[in-house]
Amino acid sequence: MRLFLLVLLTWAGTAWAQEGSRNIEVIAHVAVQGGTGALALEQDRPYVWLARQEGGVIGLDLTDEAAPVIASELAEGVVHDCALFKSAGRYYLVMAMDAPAAAIYDITDPQAAARVAALNRKAGYTALFAYKHSSGRALLLATGGGPLEVLDLEATLEGMDAPLMTLDTPEDLPAATTGFDYAFAGYQPAEEQDRLYLAGAGGYYVFDFTDLSDGAALLTHISSAAVQRGRAIAPVPDGTHALTLAEYRTAPVRIFTLGSARVRTATGAWMADWQDEYAALQVRWPFAFVAAYEAGLHVINIFDPGSPYTDAYYRTTPAAGGAPLERGRHGISRVDVRNADGLVVASDLDNGFWAFRLEAFGSWHGRQWGLPNMSNVQDWDYGPDRQ
Repeated sequence: MRLFLLVLLTWAGTAWAQEGSRNIEVIAHVAVQGGTGALALEQDRPYVWLARQEGGVIGLDLTDEAAPVIASELAEGVVHDCALFKSAGRYYLVMAMDAPAAAIYDITDPQAAARVAALNRKAGYTALFAYKHSSGRALLLATGGGPLEVLDLEATLEGMDAPLMTLDTPEDLPAATTGFDYAFAGYQPAEEQDRLYLAGAGGYYVFDFTDLSDGAALLTHISSAAVQRGRAIAPVPDGTHALTLAEYRTAPVRIFTLGSARVRTATGAWMADWQDEYAALQVRWPFAFVAAYEAGLHVINIFDPGSPYTDAYYRTTPAAGGAPLERGRHGISRVDVRNADGLVVASDLDNGFWAFRLEAFGSWHGRQWGLPNMSNVQDWDYGPDRQ
């Protein structure tokens, strides 16, 4: 069955202007029946991939970013998360599901996308992150709320799906639950370290996993008393601070200073409204892009980590009624940024795909700010920026 798309909306400067700040512009909106969740934006090709809430994945061609068109439709079950990687000149999409735990598609030609590998586990995956390690290996960080698995993606394409490493929360964790819900990795050139940032039971963790044959060494445990289980963590490019999300409504975006073995107190915090909940975030110093469910997309300035403030916002879904703690989740759940030209894209649980432009944000590279060029974006051809 062909995907049912509603009317394509492009920016017209009418009623939408009442939904956001003056410094953000809606470039396009593709309304998808049932809404979309997981989001994966290609950095060097004009494609974005979105998981439909009702199952399956669609690929949109953004060549004309004001009028996206369908490039591909992949008939899978419910997809929890997506990640992209490149190997030997070919492009791949990884989808986290219940069974199989993950499916890998060759999307070099989006119109002829085909499944080329699968990962079978007793429990499915819910979170993925694809990372180009300083060793040259293309890695997949995958978890479903239990231990983290680190896999070699090229070996997986060849049918060898045993993990290089499995990592769980510390044994002395004073909590009833264990396991991780989110993973991020980045390279720190000053220390020549590949660092692994994890969120899950007991809060948030930073590991050194430079030597893949020697496991991972815990560098920092962020154990705030207000957070029993972390939802997400995103470091700033030089690794001095990390932004975090928790698993409950009314929890702010907390910013912690890294560097010591145990961190308990946040350096700064931000929230759009005390009733809000936050789903995901991406850092492009000095900005953080926050998927804030029904509060929409928020761009916050984190130049001073102790005093973050709202720089721009756009609400895509009307505010829900009822008591805050009893509301379901609606609105924007994922956000990503194309570094080459600053395009901001978001996925909405109710009404699909959105594309934005932020005033005075035309591109991003860490060295523009005197920082390592580290974000969720990977250089699959050359590896991490070693400066």
